[in-house]
Amino acid sequence: MLKRFSELSQATRMNIRGGLGEGCSATYLEPGDMDGVLAAGRTRLAVGASIGEHPHPDTEELYLILEGQGTGSLDGERFPVGPGDLFLAKAGQSHGLSNDGDVPMVFFAVLTRQLP
Repeated sequence: MLKRFSELSQATRMNIRGGLGEGCSATYLEPGDMDGVLAAGRTRLAVGASIGEHPHPDTEELYLILEGQGTGSLDGERFPVGPGDLFLAKAGQSHGLSNDGDVPMVFFAVLTRQLP
């Protein structure tokens, strides 16, 4: 399978997971594309935009920051993030992300099902 960014559809979303502002996402993987992966995609958060902290009761999700600076949250703990940083919400945890930098933030996310 080959997926080129230039051929992916882009979806603009407002107030993602109760956050603020605008994000634009491109989905690379959907359910059935790869065992255990429910979704994988690239998101661009506008300056001042955020993804509200949300729970993962039976899934796991990682965010890999590609561009920009911001603040991540994991179970209510907030920390700075920038290019190359990755953080992971395991099943039972919650997480979120804010672009409080001065340029758009780009990150790659992978959502998986919890394995037994």
